[in-house]
Amino acid sequence: MSEITIVGMGLAGSCLAWQLWRRGVAFRIIDNNEIGSSHVAAGLVQAVTGKNCTVSWRYKEFVAEAEPFYREIETILHDQFWFPLEVLRLIFPHEEKRMIGKLFSGESLAWVKGELHDHAWPTAKAYILHGAARMDVPKFIRATRAFFDSHGLIDSTDHAIAKTSDITVWCGGAAGLLRQQPIVWRQRCAKGEILTIRAHGWQQTRLVVGRGWMVPIGDDCYKVGATYDWDSVATGTTKEARTYLEKLATELAAGDYEVIAHEAGIRPIVRKSQPVIGPLPDDPRQVVFNGLGSKGSLCAPTVSRQLAEWLISGAMIDEDLSSLDYFAKLSNP
Repeated sequence: MSEITIVGMGLAGSCLAWQLWRRGVAFRIIDNNEIGSSHVAAGLVQAVTGKNCTVSWRYKEFVAEAEPFYREIETILHDQFWFPLEVLRLIFPHEEKRMIGKLFSGESLAWVKGELHDHAWPTAKAYILHGAARMDVPKFIRATRAFFDSHGLIDSTDHAIAKTSDITVWCGGAAGLLRQQPIVWRQRCAKGEILTIRAHGWQQTRLVVGRGWMVPIGDDCYKVGATYDWDSVATGTTKEARTYLEKLATELAAGDYEVIAHEAGIRPIVRKSQPVIGPLPDDPRQVVFNGLGSKGSLCAPTVSRQLAEWLISGAMIDEDLSSLDYFAKLSNP
C-alpha cells in the first residue's frame, strides 16, 4: 500500500491516525504543534441544538459510532475523554411561545425526558434532555500526540515534506482553510471564544443550555460559551467577547463565580458546516479532511472511518462528505 502522511494533528488528524492504527496501516504524521480550535474546543455533543431546537445532522448514526470509538481509545491510553451528560434546557418567558412548540415536535421530542420543576432559575422553565456528552478534545489530542510520538510517528518538520509521500492527507483545520491549503476553499470560518469559570459550591452535573451553554468539567469548574464572529478571524481574545460571555455565565451559573480562563479558536467551516473528505479533483494523491466545525467531536469518528476505508480499499465516500462532490459544486455553482 502507498505511504500515507497525515498533515496536522487536531481532531481530524488524530481520529484518522487512530483509524489507520486500528487497521494496522502504516502512516506518519507531520505536525508543527500549532494551536488550533481543537486545542480549546468544549467538545459538546448534543442531539437537540440551536434556537430552533433541531436535531443535529445524522445525530443517531454519528453518536452510535462516536462513543465506542472514543471508549476504545480510552482503553488504549488509560484515560477518560468521553463524559456522558444530561442537558438542562432553559426556556425563558420571551422564548416560551416559540421554543416549547419546537422542542415538543418532530425529531426533538424523542430526546426530551421531561420538565424539571425544582431548579435555580425562577423566571425560566427547565427541561431535561438525554443523549448528550462532553468530549475532552484538548486532552484527547495531547494524549494521542504523546502516544504516536512515543512510536516515532510524528515529525514537526515543515509541511512541505509531506509532498514527498505517495498519499498526503491534509488535516489543516481553520489554518489550512484560511491559507487555501492545499487548494482554494470556499470557507466560512468563524471565531469562537469561551470562558472557564469556577462556580463555588454549585456542583451542577448537567450541561445547561439557554442563550448560550455551560458545561461541567469537574471540580465545580465549567466552560461557558460561545461567541460566533463571522467577520474577524484574528487570533486572540477580545474585551467585547469577554463581556458577552460573562453575561452568559451570570445567566447560567445561578450563583457567584470567578473566571479562571478566557480562550479563543477559529472553527473550520465549509459548506453547510459538514466535513469534506477525499481526494482533490486533479490529484488523487492529495487528500483533504477538513470542515469539522463546531460538531466535530460528534462526527469525526464516522468521517475518519470513511476516509480510512477509502484510503485502504477505495470504499465509497458518502456524497454529503465527498470532496469530489464539494469541489464539483464549487466549479459549477
